[in-house]
Amino acid sequence: MLLSTLGAAPLALAADAVLVLDSSRQQETREAPALDLAITRFAGNASGTYYWEDGLLAEQILSGLQSRANRVQQELPDGQRVLSSRRQLSHGAERAAVLVDERGDVLAAALVHRECGKDGCQDDQHGRLSVFLRPGFDRAKAQPLVAWSQDVPEDLQTDSGEKITKVETITLDAANTTAKPIKPPKGFSSQVPLYPRAIVHRTAQDALSNAKANRVLRLQTTDSIEQVLAFYKQLTPPLQDAVSDLDRNTGFMAGKRKGVAFTVNLKQDKHFPTITNMEVEISE
Repeated sequence: MLLSTLGAAPLALAADAVLVLDSSRQQETREAPALDLAITRFAGNASGTYYWEDGLLAEQILSGLQSRANRVQQELPDGQRVLSSRRQLSHGAERAAVLVDERGDVLAAALVHRECGKDGCQDDQHGRLSVFLRPGFDRAKAQPLVAWSQDVPEDLQTDSGEKITKVETITLDAANTTAKPIKPPKGFSSQVPLYPRAIVHRTAQDALSNAKANRVLRLQTTDSIEQVLAFYKQLTPPLQDAVSDLDRNTGFMAGKRKGVAFTVNLKQDKHFPTITNMEVEISE
């Protein structure tokens, strides 16, 4: 298998060099690397437990491609290619790869992970491979990703080595790319409207104190800040005393509904610009 290392160039530059978005498409509204945009379109608001508990799949794929020193590109027939890397500061147990076509669209993606959840992570002897397919894409055509997963990083080539004991394949149809319904914490007012295409940012939410968790909800979405603000501005009936603000990478909304005042603070993720973090807080 002939591999060419992309070296230490930033992933955005590497992605731009090999991923050229079709100019006939409607232009993306966000400034982000082409690969980030392609992965976000592919994964939507799908979520799962791979590198961390109940996180956005798009963010976890991007995290698995983050290490600059380990970026690799494999050329395939018909203009396809596999782009792969590992998580920053990872020894390779957590790594990702995407299979893209000649236009830069993601056909399939794969994560090697340890199924890290609230009870911890599996060890290197119980690795997991999760393969994600675009709807209609033949599972057999994702074989280059399976072959990639079997190329064990040098840091894991010990006497015991790495063993992948579980393989799953998931087609990212509408049922899997739609955000799961949000379950607000106990005591959080049902009068506060929550953005429907978002998931609970589990690691951030769990960091809150019990008292604050009753009135603060931390969410994530692959939608833009502008889309989230538009949702709150178009509510019927309109929010009372509504004010909003939009900067390049941040947004703000405040209002009142049925006597409950709240604020929504929005911020583009500093590492992954296609991810929007939001904090919904009920006023004390």
